[in-house]
Amino acid sequence: MIDMVFLAGAYAALAAGLGAGVGRVSPSIGPRLRHAFAGIAPLAAVLGMKLTEADSVTLHGVDLAAGGGLVVLGIAASAMAAKALPAARRAAPAEDRLPIG
Repeated sequence: MIDMVFLAGAYAALAAGLGAGVGRVSPSIGPRLRHAFAGIAPLAAVLGMKLTEADSVTLHGVDLAAGGGLVVLGIAASAMAAKALPAARRAAPAEDRLPIG
């Protein structure tokens, strides 16, 4: 039970970090796509850990429901991180920039 708390905390921290990082590095990605990516991407690591436990692994409905809950937690953490750390501003269009030289 206590390991699930650590898993959820690590998942939320990873999703918040991904959301903030993508927002700073690539501000042209909209917030919906950024939060969806940040919320879903860590699930690959979680399922990868689950699949490496044995030679044959069966994912039951509870596992999939827990994965869905982690995705919702990740999207919420990414949205909260976006409020605390706003994304970089988009570059001005070419016609609005100052001429060089």
